[in-house]
Amino acid sequence: MKWIRQIKINITAVIVTVLLAAVLIVIALSVPVEFKTDIRRTAAAPSQSGSAAEAKAALAQLPADGDFKPAAESDTLRLKLDAKTGHFIVEDKRSGRVFRSYPDPASWPQEKISETWKKHLASPLMIQYVDFSKNILQAKETNVPAEGGQVKDVQMIPGGFTLVYELPATGFTIPVQVKVENDYVETKIIREGVKETKMGLVWIRLFPFFGAEYTNGSDQYLFIPDGAGALIRFKSNQLNVNKMYDELVYGRDAAYPGMENNRSNVIMPVFGMKTGDKGFLAVIDDGDEYANVVAAPAGVLSNYNWVAAQMNFRSSFLQFTTRNTNVPDSWGFVDYNRDRTFGSDRTVRYYILNGGQADYVGMAQAYRSYLIKEKGAKPLDAGDSNIPMYATIIGADREKGVVSDRYLKLTTTEEASHIIGSLHDRGISRMSVTYSGWQEGGYSSFGRTFPVDSRIGGGNGMKSFIDTAHGLGYQVYLETPYSLNNTGGGGFDPKFNAMVNLAGRTLTSSPLVSRERIPVTSYKFVEQMVSRDLPEFKRMGVDGLAVGLLGQQLYNDYNSGFGAPRDEARTVQERILGGIKSALGSVQGDKANMYALPYMNYIKTMAYDYSYDLFSDEAVPFVQIAVHGLVHYSSEYVNNRQEDVHDFLRDIEYGAAPSFVFTRAETETFVNSYGLRYYNTYFPHWEAFAVDQYNRYNEALGDVQNQFITGHKTLAPGVKETTYASGKRIIVNYNLTPYRSGDIAVDPQNFAVVKGGAGR
Repeated sequence: MKWIRQIKINITAVIVTVLLAAVLIVIALSVPVEFKTDIRRTAAAPSQSGSAAEAKAALAQLPADGDFKPAAESDTLRLKLDAKTGHFIVEDKRSGRVFRSYPDPASWPQEKISETWKKHLASPLMIQYVDFSKNILQAKETNVPAEGGQVKDVQMIPGGFTLVYELPATGFTIPVQVKVENDYVETKIIREGVKETKMGLVWIRLFPFFGAEYTNGSDQYLFIPDGAGALIRFKSNQLNVNKMYDELVYGRDAAYPGMENNRSNVIMPVFGMKTGDKGFLAVIDDGDEYANVVAAPAGVLSNYNWVAAQMNFRSSFLQFTTRNTNVPDSWGFVDYNRDRTFGSDRTVRYYILNGGQADYVGMAQAYRSYLIKEKGAKPLDAGDSNIPMYATIIGADREKGVVSDRYLKLTTTEEASHIIGSLHDRGISRMSVTYSGWQEGGYSSFGRTFPVDSRIGGGNGMKSFIDTAHGLGYQVYLETPYSLNNTGGGGFDPKFNAMVNLAGRTLTSSPLVSRERIPVTSYKFVEQMVSRDLPEFKRMGVDGLAVGLLGQQLYNDYNSGFGAPRDEARTVQERILGGIKSALGSVQGDKANMYALPYMNYIKTMAYDYSYDLFSDEAVPFVQIAVHGLVHYSSEYVNNRQEDVHDFLRDIEYGAAPSFVFTRAETETFVNSYGLRYYNTYFPHWEAFAVDQYNRYNEALGDVQNQFITGHKTLAPGVKETTYASGKRIIVNYNLTPYRSGDIAVDPQNFAVVKGGAGR
């Protein structure tokens, strides 16, 4: 019975195979899992022998305290260096507190993460790279100990030291400088000495675990620049272990499209950490245009809480495989610029906060000082004791007609004069008026400026309106839609004057309801347009321009005639804003990044919330604390709010000015317009309410509008207190029940004002 014997043999083979597999599984489970390090073989390192292989086998270690030697000191800080690892320690001479460029060694024995990630934690830098010798580019990460990297050319310089990291497996050479100046320690990647071989740098995180600590108390958090600012509180049991914060400073770059998300833009290059009475604020001082802020709470990658700057040297982009611009963007492959890397030196300053200043208020105050000392921001003049009302008046827009677009006349210059005259008669003594949609074609006709559309009054009508406003003591700004162009205004031709991405395609935006793709104008071409128009604006007598997207968006531009990399593009924007301010006196921004702050006297729709990520715990008015007293700002239009009472109270808490948008035509007139989506702008319906709201803002903020915010805290759940330089306190109660504490009582969903020193 051969077939029976064969069946027995097959059954025996199967049983043996299963038993062998079971034995292998048991053996595998008994061995600790370790991820392989991201080491690529190069001509300099043909195999994993020598230092690279030894590095892979060695366990990750933190430097010993005894290995650090004095390097430099300032009036308040003392710097020490471990020349073997390149790590440093900073001691605050005021308090004796110590800040390390690596994780807190007291918690190191508790760290159970894989050996690969422990080497990241122990390394003075992390690197992501791609291998350009491969057909498919897959980004990998490495670090100094994983490659048996070396520290070379250590030199003492005034205030600190320089050294060079060499990574043999990937072939990177990274020169670094560290210095102490007064109350901060500054780290720098020296761009000129950065070298790469066939491996291409994607990003470097230098000293990414500066100050990293375990959760060991209740008064600990990371500060991230999400919207107005947000806190990630330290937690012992972190559930969202796969989530971390990773966002590009100054917003996503349309020239390098990536994964879109709904997070708020980063408008300021800062981050920080507080652990008890110890804390720091980090400011990305140079290279911020190419930096991400990265933060990970305990439970994400390791059990340390950490926050760092990621310095990008390349970004991925989609290389299209067809010239047909009508095909989906997915028709292509991911690539990197092989010939050029971004930017120049990359510098981060860590301001060491002393004692009571070691919280988000102290961080914001440190950033305010930085803006004044380093960026030229100036405190507001004492001025009027009344807060300004900011009113936008819309002239016109268009909608789709049967044969051609239909022009929608919403507010003529004569009607605008009646609007501001009526508000003045009702007691509004201080107002700034922005006229929008005044160009030919109205609000959605981008790129056009002069002449003023004759259907709303023309140039003479606008001049008369401006004279009327000046007679009432009001300022007038004209909103100028330079950054997009769908009209050919100023001689614009999208083939030559629009922004282009690295794949050679024109950058477009779709701000209109119709989703029409509108070309984005190259910044250098905008500069030419503004320069031509400024004399006419000056002749008309306007007090300044509202510049919209200028200062809000920042892109790399690969236009061969007008293009500029992201850092140069920022310089061009600042030059444009500076020219407007010099010629006319003032500039109004919209959701502006902080590099534009020194040129602006008012920022509309200042960031006021955060992104509600699972790892974030609460929003804080960091940017408002930093800039109040340097610039006026508002949030949403009062008559366009989502939650009227809540948003009003938040404005009072955050020190924001009231802003409104008005038309003389009823809202139903423009429900089908291309560009306008406001709930209700009809002035007669809002006039009385606007005056009442203004008076409430003025009651709270009129006498502190030019003062710095010196304190902010939570008194109870739903109850916030903001303190100004004069000692005046404003307590806001968001709850549906009264708040009482001592002599202070605040009605439900209301605020109370406590004059300087009272009630303490």
